[in-house]
Amino acid sequence: MKHFAVLVFALPGAALAHSWYPYECCSDRDCFPVSVQDVRAIPGGWSLPDGTIVAHGEARASPDGNFHVCRRQDGTGPLIRLHKKPACFWAPMGSS
Repeated sequence: MKHFAVLVFALPGAALAHSWYPYECCSDRDCFPVSVQDVRAIPGGWSLPDGTIVAHGEARASPDGNFHVCRRQDGTGPLIRLHKKPACFWAPMGSS
């Protein structure tokens, strides 16, 4: 039984706690949805409740049509931004 459990988690697409969030953004723990009421559309991007600005070109397309961010589990700290990659912020396509 022990070998079976390891095999299931090694298979691509195995459902983990954060399912589609990339490990590079959240280490399987630091990403979460954000209410559409908490994200304000501004010219060229979005403003998050803590004042963080995410430009349209920095955002990733949200696979579920909702906003999501990656930062510490308690929701504080800076938005995780990876070198030469889009920010760890997802927005619904067509939202602005």
